[in-house]
Amino acid sequence: MTSQQKHLSSERILSIPKVDIDDLECSICRGLLWKPVACQSCETSFCSPCINQWLIDHPKHCPNRCETYIERKCPPFIAKLLAQLNMKCFYQSHGCDQVTSYEEIDKHEIECGFQPRQCSGCKSEILEKNFDNHMGTCPLIDLKCQTCKLIFKRADFNQKHTEIICLKEQIRLLQNESKEYKHEIHELNLQLDEMRIIHPKIPIIKITFNDLQGGADSVYCIPVQYRELTWTGMNYMHKLYATKNNPKSGYATSFMPNASSYIAFFKDQASLSRRYLHQLFTFFSVTACAAWNDNLQLIIKGFRHSIEIKKHTIILLFGKPQFILLHWKDIDKITFESSGGTAHPGSDSGLGSQVILTQITIDTFE
Repeated sequence: MTSQQKHLSSERILSIPKVDIDDLECSICRGLLWKPVACQSCETSFCSPCINQWLIDHPKHCPNRCETYIERKCPPFIAKLLAQLNMKCFYQSHGCDQVTSYEEIDKHEIECGFQPRQCSGCKSEILEKNFDNHMGTCPLIDLKCQTCKLIFKRADFNQKHTEIICLKEQIRLLQNESKEYKHEIHELNLQLDEMRIIHPKIPIIKITFNDLQGGADSVYCIPVQYRELTWTGMNYMHKLYATKNNPKSGYATSFMPNASSYIAFFKDQASLSRRYLHQLFTFFSVTACAAWNDNLQLIIKGFRHSIEIKKHTIILLFGKPQFILLHWKDIDKITFESSGGTAHPGSDSGLGSQVILTQITIDTFE
């Protein structure tokens, strides 16, 4: 049976053998038995889909109130009678006059050319046998140019996809690609600068959050004393959680190939500081991006003995981690503050000031 059918109606039987049709009826759906099985205790037959759904709602219980439902094959005489039936196609009302045996009806209806399908353009119901021809001519179907990637309705081809428009779109794509390449080159140069700054003899701590636990099924707070720092207002999640629960967010796109499976994030404000008094460290870099907004502002401040000595402001990109090289020496606390920005198109969440951190690099404590 196709997904459009709730049960197999006995009215579709073309010729009924000399038998009480009630013997071929499912006691759950009251339709004709379909792929029948039976209860071992009472030997009542049920449609396989019907009894499977029943057992989900009533585990181990027979609809006839037997003590325990144990499945067996349906009685042979039931299977024999069903095999003798000839059936009208479910799509007879759409013009199909095919008569098929009970055992072949499923295969026929899956392939039947008279089953209706909805056109994604005009939303009309079109018979399967005419569907390809309709899709090839429907004026409301979306078309995509493989050269300029522009999407337009077939009816608008002459107005919205002229040769000039196509060339302009190609130029725009190339300009965007050029910006991407420039951004990647800038990121690599910053990382190279960090490598030059960090002396080989200076022991560093590169925090990528990959040693955190869980996060695949929920969001967790970063432990307060994680990596010998005091963390405030910071959470983390696993890549699996991000892609499953927020597939259109910057969380899902912030994971880099061959990088950590965890990210840290905060909303509005967060901080990390030395664990013990009089511990100073160098804050080399952080990599960050926005989870929901475009042009989200991030203000990073560095403190020594509660006095602000460093400040850096940057505009973050949606879902695209940016390497931020700071090289702040002799600090004991870092604060992060986010604000502003506009909702990223298609992120499905409205405005959100959440910031994602993929790595933090500091030196060891003095």
